[in-house]
Amino acid sequence: MRKSTPYVLTLPLIAAFLIFLLYPLYKVFMDSFYQASFLNPFYRKFVGLDNYKWLFTFKLFNPKMSYFLSAFWKSLVWVSGSVGIKVVLGVLGASLLNSRYLAGKKVYRTLVIIPWAIPWAMASMMWAWTLNSEFGVVNSILMNLHIVNRPVTFLSYPTTAFLTTMVVDAWMGLPFMIIMILSGLQTIPESLYEAATIDGAGDVKKFFYITIPMIKPVLLTVTLLSTVWTFNSFDIIWILTQGGPMSATETLPVAIYKVAFLMIRFGGIGKASAMTIFQVAVVTLISVFYIRTLRKGAEL
Repeated sequence: MRKSTPYVLTLPLIAAFLIFLLYPLYKVFMDSFYQASFLNPFYRKFVGLDNYKWLFTFKLFNPKMSYFLSAFWKSLVWVSGSVGIKVVLGVLGASLLNSRYLAGKKVYRTLVIIPWAIPWAMASMMWAWTLNSEFGVVNSILMNLHIVNRPVTFLSYPTTAFLTTMVVDAWMGLPFMIIMILSGLQTIPESLYEAATIDGAGDVKKFFYITIPMIKPVLLTVTLLSTVWTFNSFDIIWILTQGGPMSATETLPVAIYKVAFLMIRFGGIGKASAMTIFQVAVVTLISVFYIRTLRKGAEL
């Protein structure tokens, strides 16, 4: 009985894994070989690899690049920018909160978690109101400080909308990055810094030769998690811009939603499923790359 207890206790986990992960993934994979639409859910026609060919041939907004590749490229740029901001500010913020010279560290450590605690849909709506060109707080501050002469329409132009949604996503994910990196910083023995000081090393050398190498496993882990979450991010962009203006913020998750539910004439469930399978493959490759890098670092 005792030998079977671990297996019995893991049954709910195995069942959940099969029901909520493997089966939906299998269903999406199978749908990617069919022509199907929500307009007629009972009609299914096997089309083989046509949906995957469609990914690279169908052009809508960009005559030089397919609709799918355009959305995928925007996702890569958007994710790289957002995760880059989180990592840089996360390391700096965690270092500041770990500093012995900062007064009231406990208060700041509590306050920094607030953006992460707010539901992302609600936070996105807050940012939409804050950035509004008519009654937004940001424009009010900029105009009162005479930085701008007229309200800035952050979400009305392609470049500003793309950068704004990127910054909003970074703001929401930054607390997690700071807290996790801070936990890694607190595991570094103080004796290492004391020995470096005796050897004449300055703060910059301590940071690059002690701090960064010591928190590398934590840094790689949180970067991986943030990359996966950001790549799959949908609600922030949808609430702020719905992929606009002029499809400037139409990343891959937004494009998949539109192909499945809105662009039924051009898309449908099958084509959206093919896009999803491609996204899953990319995220899996990113995860494998990070895990292998982490293992190599551990072996060294």
